[in-house]
Amino acid sequence: MKTDKWTTKWDQRYSVNEYVFSKEPNVFLTQNVNRLPVGKVLCAGDGEGRNGVWLARQGFMVTSLDYSRKGLEKARALAEEFQVEIELVQANILEIDLGIGKYDAIINIFLHFDEGKILHLHNQYRRALKSGGCLLSEVYSKDQLHYNSGGPKFRDALYEPEYYLRDFPGWTRHYLKKEIIVLGEGGGHQGQASVVRAILTKLEE
Repeated sequence: MKTDKWTTKWDQRYSVNEYVFSKEPNVFLTQNVNRLPVGKVLCAGDGEGRNGVWLARQGFMVTSLDYSRKGLEKARALAEEFQVEIELVQANILEIDLGIGKYDAIINIFLHFDEGKILHLHNQYRRALKSGGCLLSEVYSKDQLHYNSGGPKFRDALYEPEYYLRDFPGWTRHYLKKEIIVLGEGGGHQGQASVVRAILTKLEE
């Protein structure tokens, strides 16, 4: 995989002893894990592995994908600490083929790209999920520019709920809201934040 500014940025950020976003899983994920079909799960942009390792501990077969080698090294160490196995894939998710009907669930937690690339990412998810598969996502909304609890500082990389309505037509919407929450995820996500949360199930297409 080629090295670009984002790979370098995240390698530098993860090159510290502590876990930047803690070892604990995302709260929205833990609150809704019962909505996920048991089986193969892709954790997209899983960083240091907190969500992938936690899901493996719940019995899921997990692939943790990230473009940071340093992040995945810490994910491997975290999996060893909890004595679980996860598949680690170093790649830019925009540049690889996720496959067709490969996963029972996809977890998209605070994975942000320029707005023009979001549709491509969502198309990847649509193809990669099996019928009946679930997408669970928590991302910063465009209103996050008013807060200092993490996330991109440019509007084009932030979300609105309408993106999910546009990109996943006909899917069952179990949850889709923009809301204000309080984050407490290590040093990287702390304080009040504006997020978009979505839980969608793929129907036959």
